[in-house]
Amino acid sequence: MVEAVTTIDKAGRVVIPKDMRERMKLNENSVLLVVETEGDALVLKKLDIQQIAERLRVELKGKDMDRIARKVEAQSNERVKKEQAETLRR
Repeated sequence: MVEAVTTIDKAGRVVIPKDMRERMKLNENSVLLVVETEGDALVLKKLDIQQIAERLRVELKGKDMDRIARKVEAQSNERVKKEQAETLRR
């Protein structure tokens, strides 16, 4: 594992050292997943959008995407309603 120390600028940007960017083949168009973990740690994971899209095509082949989308939307709406209700109670 390679480690480096960096800072955050006023806009909230973090600079990834050049040698790391080169090894990981990161550029200004790279997509990164940022995950907050317990213990004050952030994890950056490089995402390959093409790989994710292909995996989704394979895994979702033959599935009723409209039904899945409606279910996800309904669950999302329920979560927002609960969060709003909790906020109003405070």
